[in-house]
Amino acid sequence: MVIVCGPPAVGKTALADGLSKRLNLPVISKDALKEALMDHLGGAPAVGAAAFAVQFAIARELLASGVGIILEGPFFADQAELVEVTARGETVVLQLHCPLAELERRYIDRLGARHPSHRGFEALPDLRRRVRDGAYDPPAMRRPLLRVDTSNGLSPSEDEIENWVRGHLSNMPAPAV
Repeated sequence: MVIVCGPPAVGKTALADGLSKRLNLPVISKDALKEALMDHLGGAPAVGAAAFAVQFAIARELLASGVGIILEGPFFADQAELVEVTARGETVVLQLHCPLAELERRYIDRLGARHPSHRGFEALPDLRRRVRDGAYDPPAMRRPLLRVDTSNGLSPSEDEIENWVRGHLSNMPAPAV
């Protein structure tokens, strides 16, 4: 399992989608689940919690079946369910980060393209506080962790990230030629 984590607007979905193609693994995205739920239930805070619950339930089922996955989302440092899911097999963690000012700019820039039930400008104080407090840091999981700077592209590069993941997960198929 590959965990792609970090605060909103840091570039998790783009990296997860790219790695999905390179590693031939499905992505279970918290926001994709949340948006499907919002289509039916609206945009209350409980919908975000429900999306995490559904994400972890799907992850457990796929991992129990031997299916490798990419789990993508703005996970929290105190998220016990994430720790529990990682205990189900080999796991690596990609922690994305960039300066807070860049996160804010990206968050604001994408507001018009997001599902209408997502929070808007009113979420910026929470974003700032959570980033400053380390709330989006991954919980202590004793798993290989690679910090990825998304300030200006990806550092390390997507090729280097792919190689790092393959080097840490023994059941990864060889890259396609």
